[in-house]
Amino acid sequence: MENKTILITGGAGSIGSELVRQLSVENTVIILDNNETALFDLVEELNQKGLTAYGHIGDVRDSAALEKIAYKWGFPTIIFHCAALKHVTPSAWNPEEYVTTNILGTLNALDFIGKKPIKLVHISTDKVVNANSIMGATKKVAEIAVKNAGHISVRFGNVLGSRGSVVSI
Repeated sequence: MENKTILITGGAGSIGSELVRQLSVENTVIILDNNETALFDLVEELNQKGLTAYGHIGDVRDSAALEKIAYKWGFPTIIFHCAALKHVTPSAWNPEEYVTTNILGTLNALDFIGKKPIKLVHISTDKVVNANSIMGATKKVAEIAVKNAGHISVRFGNVLGSRGSVVSI
């Protein structure tokens, strides 16, 4: 991809930050993340490499955060929707947080796109196959919403070296 404006939700996370690193070489990248420190560190890392990405502190669960991005930088060409809660065990402790982040956050991203010619790539998980946890179920619902809106989901398994990887646990 070259010369695109790309929004990456959850862009300071494990998968999102790697997308930011790779895509910021030839594109304008806007990072939406609610983790201020990780967002700051990522933007600084890119600056030291002579690359630029624009950090926006906000939460995909808040549709106004997406509207602020459009106001400030215009509408993106493509959205990589990486923002999610990803751990199975805590999803049983606070299921409402997983519903709000994984489902409502995805619906907010889809509403933001509306009828505009913006493509969305939803980052999902292998946990949706025979989903037997709140986390897997919420990601499955998000996948269905993305598919019904004409966009795509990509499933990841465990990412080695990522924060909270089952391998390190």
